[in-house]
Amino acid sequence: MNKLHLLSLTLLLLATACKKDDDDTANPSGGGNNGGGGGGNVGADLITNWSPLVPYRDQVVTFTGGPFNTDLAENSITAWGEPFEVLTVTSTQITARPGPNMDTAVPGYNSVIITSGNAVDTIPYVYWKRPFNLMFLEDNLDDGISGAPARPGDRIVVRCISATASGMSVSVNGQSITDPITVDSGYYCTLTFRIPVSMGTGDDESTLTTALLSATNSDGRTDTLTIGWAPTPDMEIYGLELVGGGSSFDLSEMNTNGQVLNFRVFGNYLHSNRPWTLTGPSGTVGTWGTGGYGNESFIVINPISLQEGYYVLALNGTFYSYGFTLVN
Repeated sequence: MNKLHLLSLTLLLLATACKKDDDDTANPSGGGNNGGGGGGNVGADLITNWSPLVPYRDQVVTFTGGPFNTDLAENSITAWGEPFEVLTVTSTQITARPGPNMDTAVPGYNSVIITSGNAVDTIPYVYWKRPFNLMFLEDNLDDGISGAPARPGDRIVVRCISATASGMSVSVNGQSITDPITVDSGYYCTLTFRIPVSMGTGDDESTLTTALLSATNSDGRTDTLTIGWAPTPDMEIYGLELVGGGSSFDLSEMNTNGQVLNFRVFGNYLHSNRPWTLTGPSGTVGTWGTGGYGNESFIVINPISLQEGYYVLALNGTFYSYGFTLVN
C-alpha cells in the first residue's frame, strides 16, 4: 500500500515539473516555444497560420490564432525591423500590411514578430516576394545595335523582377502578344517575346516614339513600362530574281506572244512604294512593294515599249540589280 502511494506521488510531482517547464507565462524571458524574445507572454503560440503563405512585400497578410488583444493600439507586427500597418484585429485574427520600406528589402526568409497586449510570438521563417516590376527594355535581339528600340516583327528582351515562370501575359500599346513568352526565371529575370508585325505602320524606319508595355504574371500582378518604339518594321531584302531565269530575250517574239519579264523581290517585312529604276536604251522607273509587310513583291516589265539593247533593273537604295539583253 505504501509503495502504491509513493508511486502516485512520484508521477504527480513529475507531471507538475513538466508543465512548469513548458509554461512561458511563468518564464517570460525564456524565449518561448517559437523563439520569441522580450518581456510579456513570450512565445505564447499566438499564431497558428498566416495567409498568403508566401506574401508579397506590399500585400496584406492575415494572421490567424489568438487570443489577440482586440484593442488595435495594443497590437504591433515587425519584420526586418520595419513596422507593419495593423488594419484590423479580432480575438482570432489580425490583418496587417507591411511598411513601405519593405518594398526595397532583399527578398528571402525573415522572421515576423507579433505583439498583442502582453503576448509576443515569432514566426521564424516567412518567405517574402518582391512585387512584380518591369525594369527596362534590355535589347532588341533582331537589331544589330545593342539596346535598339522595340520594333514590330522583332524579338525583344525586357528585364524585370518576380515574373512567374508560366502564365505570363504581355501587351504592347494594348495589343496582346500571342507568340510564346519566354521567362528566364530568377529574382532578376527576363521576358523574351516577338512583337506582331501587324502592329507596324509606315515605311520610314527612322521614325522613333514610345510605346506602353504591360505585363501580368500568373498571380495577377501587373506592371507597365514605357519603352522606345520604332513603329515601322525593319525591312530586309534577300534578293532580286527573274521568274523563269534567263538573260537574253527575243524582243519580237515576246511582243508577238504577249510575254513580259516578271521579277521577284524577296525578303522579310517588305515595305510598300519602294522605287525601282530600269536603265538602258528605253529606261523607265516605277515602284514595287507589298502591303502588310509581306515577304515577296513582283515587278513586271512589259517589253512592248522597249528597244533592243542591254538593260539593268535596280532596286533604288540597295545593291540588288538584274541585267538582261533584248535582241531582235
